[in-house]
Amino acid sequence: MSHEPQRARFPRGLSLAVVLSLAVATTPGRGEDWSLPDARMGIRTAPILLLSRPDVQADLKLDEAKIASARKAIDELTNRAQALRGKTGAAVIDERRAIDEAQGAWLRTNLSDDQLTRLSQIDLQWEGPSALVSRPVVAETLALTPTQLRALTKIISERNAKLVNGGATPAEESEVRRKTLEVLSNPQLQAWNAMVGEHCRFAIVPPQADAAVQQAGHESSR
Repeated sequence: MSHEPQRARFPRGLSLAVVLSLAVATTPGRGEDWSLPDARMGIRTAPILLLSRPDVQADLKLDEAKIASARKAIDELTNRAQALRGKTGAAVIDERRAIDEAQGAWLRTNLSDDQLTRLSQIDLQWEGPSALVSRPVVAETLALTPTQLRALTKIISERNAKLVNGGATPAEESEVRRKTLEVLSNPQLQAWNAMVGEHCRFAIVPPQADAAVQQAGHESSR
C-alpha cells in the first residue's frame, strides 16, 4: 500500500454532465459571480466546479485570466449538461462522455501538473469521508477490506439520509468523519492523509451563523 501522494485522479464511473447540471440547477440566480455553494460540501462534484470558489482559486493561486477562463468553461459545460436533462438514448450518453472529456481537456490544458495534483486533493477534501466508499480508486489504494467497506457504507448511508431530510449539523458531520476514520488502520489513515494533502481553507459559513446573521439583519431593520 503506497503512501505517496496521488497524482490528479478525478472521478470515473460518474457522469460529470449530471453533476454539473444538478449542482447548478439547485443554486438559484446563477450568474457571472456564481460559485459552488457551501451547502454542496460533502457531495461529490465535478472538479471544474471547485474552480468557481474563491477559496479554491486562492489555494491553487489562479490568476484572473485563468479564473475567467474557468468560469467560461463552467458556463459552457453546464449549458450543455442542462440541455440533456430528461433525455435518454445513445446520443445523450455520447454527449455526456464528450462533456466529461471536455472538462478533462480544459483542466489538463489550463492547470500545471502541481495544480492538477492539488485540485485532486481538494476534490477529495470537498467530498470528505464518503469518498472512501464512492470512489473505487480510494478503496483500492487503501486496500479496504469487505468488512471495512460494509462498516463505512453503513455510516455514510445514515449520513446521506440526514442530508436528504434537511441536512446535518457541523457537529454531526464531524462525528461522521470521526467514525469513518476510526474504521481505518494506522497505515490506511496515513495513506488517506497523503491522498487529501494539506487542508484547504474552505471559507464555509456554518448554517447557524448564517441564520444568526439573517436574524440580526431582520431585527436591525425594525
